[in-house]
Amino acid sequence: MKPVQLTIGGSPSLWGLAGLSPQGFPVGSLASTSNATLIWPSEELLPGALEIAFDGVQSGADLDGIECAEFISIPDGLESSDSLIDHVVLMTDNLDRTCEAVTEVTGCPLKRVREVGEIRQGFHRVGENGVILEVVERADISRTSLWGLVIATPSFDHLVHAAGELVSEPKDAVQPGRRISTVKARAGLGIPVALMTP
Repeated sequence: MKPVQLTIGGSPSLWGLAGLSPQGFPVGSLASTSNATLIWPSEELLPGALEIAFDGVQSGADLDGIECAEFISIPDGLESSDSLIDHVVLMTDNLDRTCEAVTEVTGCPLKRVREVGEIRQGFHRVGENGVILEVVERADISRTSLWGLVIATPSFDHLVHAAGELVSEPKDAVQPGRRISTVKARAGLGIPVALMTP
């Protein structure tokens, strides 16, 4: 069982652009990466909705104002892609408070803090080779919220070429030797998404 589940609003059919192929099940449309499961529920959420659930964490657990979703049992037959969720971004007005909450709820300690100008970032990893929770503190944020995600894929060049004007020109990522491209809002995914080389 993958330790992280992300529930996403909007139409799953658009996510082929990001290299995912959601499959239909009674609970909704599901896509599996090497370290997480993405869910578009049968009772469709509005575009822009993003929820998170963790294996072993009860539904409703308070992640500094973010209510954890229910961790559901995944049906047999769900194929896994060769992509992975590199990180999920949480925005906050107080890095220390939110990182303490992440550690308390998930049991995953803060690995490091990075400061870039007035922006502070904290990083937690959920499980071995798991999803990184990137907590970003900014002065213009009023409450903690899930913001978006980054998908690492070996098909990066193919996907960026196929998406054309729906993604930004690839550039060097913060991590040495990696490249990143942002999916533009008009692609219709509903939440901020970026593609990255593994």
